Amino acid sequence: MNDRLSQRNLKWLGWGRILVGFGSVQMVIQVLGFLTGILIVRHLTKPDYAWFTIANALVATLGMIADSGVSSGLSSVGGQIWQDSVRFGSLIRTALALRRKLAVVTVLVVTPVFIWLLIKNQAPAATIAVLVAAALAGFSFQLTTGILGIVISLRQEIHRMQGIGLAAAVLRLTLVALACLIFFDVRVAVVIGVFGPGVQSWLLRRWVKTSVDWNAPETADYRKRILAVVKKQAPLTLFFCLQGQIVVWLISIFGSNERVAEIGALGRFAMIFTVVSSVVNGIVVPRFARTQDRNLLRRRYGQVVAGIALLAGSLVVLSAIFPRPLLWVLGGRYANLEDAVWIMMLSAALGAVFATQHALTYSKAWIAPAIISIPMELVTLVILIQVLDMSTVRGVLWLSCGSFIPQIGLNMIIARLNLRKDSPPTETGPGSCP
Repeated sequence: MNDRLSQRNLKWLGWGRILVGFGSVQMVIQVLGFLTGILIVRHLTKPDYAWFTIANALVATLGMIADSGVSSGLSSVGGQIWQDSVRFGSLIRTALALRRKLAVVTVLVVTPVFIWLLIKNQAPAATIAVLVAAALAGFSFQLTTGILGIVISLRQEIHRMQGIGLAAAVLRLTLVALACLIFFDVRVAVVIGVFGPGVQSWLLRRWVKTSVDWNAPETADYRKRILAVVKKQAPLTLFFCLQGQIVVWLISIFGSNERVAEIGALGRFAMIFTVVSSVVNGIVVPRFARTQDRNLLRRRYGQVVAGIALLAGSLVVLSAIFPRPLLWVLGGRYANLEDAVWIMMLSAALGAVFATQHALTYSKAWIAPAIISIPMELVTLVILIQVLDMSTVRGVLWLSCGSFIPQIGLNMIIARLNLRKDSPPTETGPGSCP
């Protein structure tokens, strides 16, 4: 009995050390990112910040659609073969090739929509050209980092992962601070934004080439297994792309560039949750993907989701009690948004819970059927659009909150159904979580 308690305490102590060590460095990275964002908010005019927000939405949308389940397939298969450098290298090369093909189609379809949004929000032609070019450059780097980052995650090269993230964050903050002293507008802001992903891509590629067999050929088997996940996930990805950026889309269409800027500025507070997401994605998800014991998976899933929900709820309460200090950080242009701060935090909190569920289940390729998920979300959005004012900041924020609730419930059901199944056979034996 004492031995069992001792082993359990050692496991929790191990988790605590990992989380504190990773979380402290990750906190520094996110603080640097937050400071960079605040400098940008304070030094850009509202029209400039509105265009900056739309450009960021373009990069996010391109990244989601171009992935369409490739990363989930890579994580699911890689969780079984991550120790074999030749097979893992072959899997990585196959995933990169698939992502590049999806990227070409994505750029051709999505980019014109965002150009239209920029025109509608009165962006000059020269500014549009710079924004779109910079967004596409940043997206090209993300194509690589999104795939190669999984190698570091599955192999739990935590210090290397943090070093790469820290280098990118320091570089971006330094460049933004220098630009604010010399000359700074939306064009400079988006161009500087490309440097961080560029540095990450370069460092990741250098390390991965020495970590796996980079010359391993693509294989039809791995392509088939990844595509099986893509076929299930792509419809959901396309739809969640709309859901994830719907706040920016709707306020861009029905509101004004001033309202777009306000949404973008409030969105900076959501970065508080990125520390939590980084810890979950960097430590918890890779271990979850590698674990094959269903009993352990059930416990870990419940612990992680409940923990994130409790933490997120606490932050929402604090933002409702103390909104003024948060708005002071953004500057005087946004002082009128006091009653919208807690709604933004509620939306971010629900998004964090959903993102945690999503990351855990998709790492195992447990995907909700599109025939259920999409109609359910469409009905929710149609109802909310009918009853809320989409030209106001508060209206689109409430829509964002409401749109997460059905998906959180559905993800919980999908996880529960899959966790009831027997443990599947693996290629390399059972994994383990600390």
